[in-house]
Amino acid sequence: MDAVVCTHCQVAMTSWSAPGSTVRYYQCPFCARTHSSCYSEVFARGAGARLVAGPAPTPVPGTLPQATGEQIQWAGVKARAARWFARLEAEELHTAARLARPPPRQASPSAEPPAAALASVAARPARHK
Repeated sequence: MDAVVCTHCQVAMTSWSAPGSTVRYYQCPFCARTHSSCYSEVFARGAGARLVAGPAPTPVPGTLPQATGEQIQWAGVKARAARWFARLEAEELHTAARLARPPPRQASPSAEPPAAALASVAARPARHK
């Protein structure tokens, strides 16, 4: 049986299928990408998964696959991009919140303070008809 290898992690993908179903699912144990046998163009073009003739590559027991220098570099690029997008999102939310609230009221220098205005109203004589 041919093995399926994740093109992102270069490791053999696990597979399973529902009882009685002809559809087989493949999942990478590291990046968790999942592919279905229904979409043969994925395997034909090597987009995410590729078929490897022969048995699945068996890892040495007790060892974990090591990341390559390129994978480490891409992980750093992705982390920086994620921080940048998070900062943009926070700035956008901050700006939207600032624009949504009304501007603070500024008292004009010629206007009386509210207490003085109330005192002048109370001091006026009442008008009767």
